[in-house]
Amino acid sequence: MPVPLYTFGGNPSAVLTTVTGDVVPNYPVQVREAVSGALVTELYEADGRTPIGQLRSNPADSEAPGAIRTFMCQWPQIRYEYLASGGRTVSWYESGREVATEALQAANTAATAAAEAAEQAGAALTASGNAQASAASATTAANTALEQAGQARVDAADAIAAVTSRLPPVATIDTLPPVVYDAHRGGAGEAPENTLAALRGAMPWADVLDIDSQVIGDGTPVLMHDATVDRTTRGTGNVSLYNAAQWSLLRSDPSAWFAAQAPDLPLHTVEQVLDELGGRKVMTVEAKNAAGVQKIASMILARRLERSVLINTNDPAVVATIKAAGCLAHLWRSAAQMATDNAATLKATGADLLDVDIAGTDAQISAAVAQQYPLGVWAHTLTRRTERDRALALGCRGIITDYPGYVSGRIPRRTTSSFSSGQWGYGYVPSAAPRPVLDSSGRIPLPPPTSNTAADAVVLLAGEVSPAPATTTIDVKFSFPTAGSSGWSLFSVHLGADDAATVLSGSDIKHDGYTFQISNDRSLRIWKDSKSAGTSTNLANTTAGTALTANTVYTLRITLTSTQITLSVPEIAGLTTTVTDSAFRVPWYVYVGRNFASTATGLIWINSISTT
Repeated sequence: MPVPLYTFGGNPSAVLTTVTGDVVPNYPVQVREAVSGALVTELYEADGRTPIGQLRSNPADSEAPGAIRTFMCQWPQIRYEYLASGGRTVSWYESGREVATEALQAANTAATAAAEAAEQAGAALTASGNAQASAASATTAANTALEQAGQARVDAADAIAAVTSRLPPVATIDTLPPVVYDAHRGGAGEAPENTLAALRGAMPWADVLDIDSQVIGDGTPVLMHDATVDRTTRGTGNVSLYNAAQWSLLRSDPSAWFAAQAPDLPLHTVEQVLDELGGRKVMTVEAKNAAGVQKIASMILARRLERSVLINTNDPAVVATIKAAGCLAHLWRSAAQMATDNAATLKATGADLLDVDIAGTDAQISAAVAQQYPLGVWAHTLTRRTERDRALALGCRGIITDYPGYVSGRIPRRTTSSFSSGQWGYGYVPSAAPRPVLDSSGRIPLPPPTSNTAADAVVLLAGEVSPAPATTTIDVKFSFPTAGSSGWSLFSVHLGADDAATVLSGSDIKHDGYTFQISNDRSLRIWKDSKSAGTSTNLANTTAGTALTANTVYTLRITLTSTQITLSVPEIAGLTTTVTDSAFRVPWYVYVGRNFASTATGLIWINSISTT
């Protein structure tokens, strides 16, 4: 395995140093293996031999990850971890740069030098035949040079073979698995969209990395979904108004739309992404602006990535341009377009891959699958395993998802939520209303629904702790601010038999399961939800008491045995209720949410979720 080289924050010069150039040892940082989470203790300097006892970064009062000195370790995917204020764990993923590629280049240079030495030795041998007076000595020297050149060729060949054997195979469409997971916008539900940080973090879980591209003023394709930079960056205005120098200074601002503690991130060009990740994963680059197709194609061909990178478009007419440029074409269609599309006409465009909307009908998706595209039909943009299962049952090969870690099931279930670190974990999927921004204290803020319609339902799937065992104890810690605390109304925890979107409404039962509620007056309620009957049956409803105290963390504890269900708040003596019911016992998908009430005001904070 090649030994990856890491430098977080740019380059070694970005590391905190004293005036004499010494590294400032201020902030201890741990390194863990990305998949297993095991602590990595064998860290080395850039020479790969000198051990490093400990990495350090920003000062102890800093809330943001900073530059870390260059180092090596054996793992190609790691995560950094340190303790922020209040003992909260902050972590982020990083991919190593394969130094084996540099070694391969050096070995090829050695092979060239060996060939030149052999040519010189041959010339010397010819000269020796013409120099009769010194023939013996010249011949000996020439033969010695030939032997040295031959040995140099052998050494160079051995070096090339050694390095090549350690390089990972180039990822192409020919190496894709039967079921493909595509990280949409880099996995926009699990990391800030269209950033290298997201793409690197999705590497262990996704088979394909998906990015969007727009074109800035000088024609350079850059990573960006929208035609303006307003939504995701600290800048404003149309992407096309920026030049290369201005773009290099612009920063993504995920604190405004993802998580309050998420640090600003640099923006990148398509070329930069291809240089780092091209050939390491299959990629699909959507040309939001057709004017960028030719430049993207030139970049792909120059790097010999024509079997590794697809160009994506929503315009069937652009497919011909992509194919004429010598690249693979990825064509996607919305549900509205699918309603009027002709399946055979789309196939005639020559697209290598058709990407359909999961919101389309079964008949529409099946008709697309029947056309037998070279790379099959993929479905977008999935957020749940129920959607994945439907797409696969209809014959789709690819799953394009904002949550590649969760939807693929390639990340083991956690028993304790991770969002207290200040970053969203895997699989926190909203049912309808937009997912709230994780707050600066690492809590999920649940605002009250503005109506009882599905579009306003504030319900969030806790995917990383799901599916929990059929018989289990689930603790959800919550609190609420002083403002509006008297009217925060019902806080709900729902356990469902699958992860389909739910609105916690008695008139809209999405799956079998149970709903548990506590109100601001301490009353507890348990409901049994039957999908087949379309009913929600009240099993328990305790009497009201005094109001809960604001800015106090409480635990809503749910305990399921084979025959009984108990709902309690351990912090309040006697606040508990138990019912006998065994109607449903399945691996549970865990949801947190709120019910609509016209008097409900203020936030409810979810501090943590844990299961056995």
